[in-house]
Amino acid sequence: MVAGVLAAVLVSQGSSSKVEAAPQVALQPVGAAGPDPFTGSVAAASATPSAHATVSGSTGAAGTVTVQGSEVGLYGGSKNATTCDVPKLAAFLNANPDKGRAWAGVEGIEPNAISSYLRSLTSVVLRADTRVTNHGFSNGAATAYQAVLQAGTAVLVDSRGLPRVRCACGNPLLPPAVTKTAPTYTGTPWPAFKEHEVVVVTPAPAPVNTIVVVDPSSGESFAASVGGGGASGSASPSASRHTTSPAHPGSSAPSSPASGSQAHPSGGSGSSTSVGSSPEALYSSPAR
Repeated sequence: MVAGVLAAVLVSQGSSSKVEAAPQVALQPVGAAGPDPFTGSVAAASATPSAHATVSGSTGAAGTVTVQGSEVGLYGGSKNATTCDVPKLAAFLNANPDKGRAWAGVEGIEPNAISSYLRSLTSVVLRADTRVTNHGFSNGAATAYQAVLQAGTAVLVDSRGLPRVRCACGNPLLPPAVTKTAPTYTGTPWPAFKEHEVVVVTPAPAPVNTIVVVDPSSGESFAASVGGGGASGSASPSASRHTTSPAHPGSSAPSSPASGSQAHPSGGSGSSTSVGSSPEALYSSPAR
């Protein structure tokens, strides 16, 4: 009996000491389609890498930087042009029912709602390397994989600031599955890539009507109306020039609380990347 108890203890100790396997995360440059893309590129213009912006946030799991989707300066865009051809993507998915069903399934909508759903999103450009759950299409189904999208990538975001579509391939996106174990990155890192500056976007506390984005050509911020697939808007009343110089890990910045996350890590102390914050009053929430 004693031997049996001892064996049970040893088995228990052995199981508790198992080390979590490091997840594989694909590094995806701005213009790369990636494996098994849903569509060809629906980016409205030739995408190019952008200078890595400084984004304020709290240190999350595996050294990532957790930032709310409503953070000022997290995204870039232009008042005069969209970065993603939403009608083209909607037409393709509606014309290819197998891909449309798989795509809609990832987004949690019915296939007949694809067009209206896409119109509810906003076309922006990532200003920091961003971790996501990306999805290819293979054998009639969506295939999920973890990825880091390079700063400069055109995406569509929802009313809480979460990336939902990658325009270079039409792929649906979800929040990343971040673990405590540091990931193993696959692919060739771009020159500005730094593991401790990878951003994980968490949803804004409530849906917003506008997202303050930064025009990469001028550095000026403006309030982009949510929805319509575009990023048109007006200059922010407290528009300030946002720098795009690399962040300094030792710098101090206020933490942005994470809330309402699905597979998001909880925020920690400190911040390893910092984007000049403006008052939350720059955002307008829908009337309740």
